[in-house]
Amino acid sequence: MNVPELVEENHEGKPRYNSVYTRILANSIASALGVDAIVNKVVVHLTGYPEFMKWFKNTTDNGIRNIIFVGGNTRHHRYPGPSVPEANITIQNYLRSNRKESVTIGNISLPERREEAMKMLYKTISGARFFTTQMLFAHRQIVHVLSEYGSLCASAGLEPATVLLSFAPLKSTADLNLLDFLGVDIPENIKEHILEEGSIEGASRRSLMNALSVYREVLSSLDKSKDKVPIGINIEQLTKSNLPLSVKMLDSFSKVIDLDREEVIDYVKNLD
Repeated sequence: MNVPELVEENHEGKPRYNSVYTRILANSIASALGVDAIVNKVVVHLTGYPEFMKWFKNTTDNGIRNIIFVGGNTRHHRYPGPSVPEANITIQNYLRSNRKESVTIGNISLPERREEAMKMLYKTISGARFFTTQMLFAHRQIVHVLSEYGSLCASAGLEPATVLLSFAPLKSTADLNLLDFLGVDIPENIKEHILEEGSIEGASRRSLMNALSVYREVLSSLDKSKDKVPIGINIEQLTKSNLPLSVKMLDSFSKVIDLDREEVIDYVKNLD
């Protein structure tokens, strides 16, 4: 159960939090479902080492052992808190020095960002053990990033971190507005294809088919690559009304996650 932290920044980079009690929410839902909780934290807004460590200790004291460190919205602001690699290194050093039980640290991957594979390499070196991607609606950028990241890790003699590919159902223009706010890049032709009829049922179905097609192309690329990168799936819920669609997408991916590319193709054909 992966719970994000939604933060807006003003022109000075000051935060306005749109989500609160994320740790309580993550723990409650994860406990009810019998799964692990994952919480996200935008670390750059924590004012220095004491506040950062206080947040981390409070989080782990509440039993959360999977944490995603998130950076700021832009490199043009001077933030008071640590960068993501600095947060990774700080926690890894703390865990080693204090012989604490394992905590798994993850970071975010933005496939459209320049030199993203290199950024992922440095974050892996600094302690990231997994990445969650921005929500994916096309395959070209993520395929390129995974290929380059695998090659960089091989050159560095480093085991690549697991990359969780993020998908979410899209059913209306209201969803598009939210995705735009979140900075998600969706090619125009895919927007038009998913929403072409204007019906929620048709859009949600085409959205599912598109997500499975992206996943199939990623599998195809990994099959051809000599430097494998482990992948997983992260299904997101955009709005309250999208929950049934997210559950349906999760169910579909649970049926294909262990299949090879050809078997995924057959599964998609049977849905079509």
